[in-house]
Amino acid sequence: MLLMTLLLSLLDLGAMGSESPDCSERKDDPACLELLVAMPPQDASCDGPVSCRLHFLSPDEQPEEVKEQHHDTHQEFKQTMKQAGAEGGGKQQSPKAKNVADRLNLVETSIISITSKLQKLQEETKVNLSRIEDRLNSLVVLLLGILTGCEMPCNESVQRLSLLESRRLKTLETKEDLPLSVKGAGNMGSPVESSEKPERLFPRDCAEIHKQGIRDNGIYTIQPIPLRQPFEAYCDMVTDGGGWTVFQRRQDGTVDFNRTWQDYKLGFGSLQGEHWLGNENLHSLTRLGQHILRIELEDWYGVKRYAIYKKFKVASEQNKYKLTAREYNGNAGNALSYSRNYNHDHKSFTTHDSDNDNYPSGNCGTYYGAGWWFDTCLAANLNGKYHRGRYSGLTNGIYWGTWYILTDKRTNQKYSFKKVEMKTRILN
Repeated sequence: MLLMTLLLSLLDLGAMGSESPDCSERKDDPACLELLVAMPPQDASCDGPVSCRLHFLSPDEQPEEVKEQHHDTHQEFKQTMKQAGAEGGGKQQSPKAKNVADRLNLVETSIISITSKLQKLQEETKVNLSRIEDRLNSLVVLLLGILTGCEMPCNESVQRLSLLESRRLKTLETKEDLPLSVKGAGNMGSPVESSEKPERLFPRDCAEIHKQGIRDNGIYTIQPIPLRQPFEAYCDMVTDGGGWTVFQRRQDGTVDFNRTWQDYKLGFGSLQGEHWLGNENLHSLTRLGQHILRIELEDWYGVKRYAIYKKFKVASEQNKYKLTAREYNGNAGNALSYSRNYNHDHKSFTTHDSDNDNYPSGNCGTYYGAGWWFDTCLAANLNGKYHRGRYSGLTNGIYWGTWYILTDKRTNQKYSFKKVEMKTRILN
């Protein structure tokens, strides 16, 4: 703006100089040529055209109207900078900008709050879904157990389903609060003293399932003791009247039976194939009532025989899972009571890490590589190493001391078995 004012002034002065009467007829005169340059009018401070020069006004010498216009422009610029600073986080803000900032802060706070609530809801949903899944699984298992193992009609089973499920869930919730005496009694195999008989949610054993009309071999859930957890077992529903709970099977050598005490306690292998059901489960199955033991043998020539013991029981862990196997009949021979020094009846269970046998010079479980009710050491060992047919050396195979052929005297080779099954059933 200042520059425009100066230019207009210079043009006006140039026009006045060109019309000066002194130079109207002396345009070629050097003095008149100098007057054609835009110069301020002569005044007292100028001694003549030659001695005067173009004079620029300092800021203090600016005309009042120029100062006011410049001041307004400067104030407008400062106001613009203040607004820009406020939008960039400055301390001073216009009311409108401040209102927008408050709204943005409120929206940001709301988003953070909603995000936190969503995360919390997601965690609660996961927990609830896990609980629902557990209850549904329990409900399905319970329904199958009722429909296959109870004596009541199906419609009555369905009516009692919710009641049994609620009792089961209540039992699980209060399980940790049970008195130690009750827990200990369950673990030790002693009867539980209670004013109310605890309810069993699954069939006691395969024989109870068989009584309900089930005739298909397969894996079923059983619960021999009400206060203990149910477990799965393979049920033979066909052989000799059915209802047998299989607790040992050898058929292809895929499972190593040289195991620790803990392995034999809890069980190992596959229920569809080779396995040991577990000494703790055997104790649960046989602790009450009279049970039968059935042993089935098959050699590599296809010869099949069996041995039955009408009194069968496995004691608790405190009593080293001691075996009771008496009153034999069958066609395989009584190898469990072979002789005075080779009598497996009433002997404790031994593994390579728990020596409970009667052999004074060592551990039969370590020597023969198996867990079994050893004496000093054996006349039978159905948990021995799986040899495919004949073998030589130490008698560490699947052994039954009363079999019709045990050793080939010409080659000094021993015979092992192709298939073995051990199963139990309560005496009717």
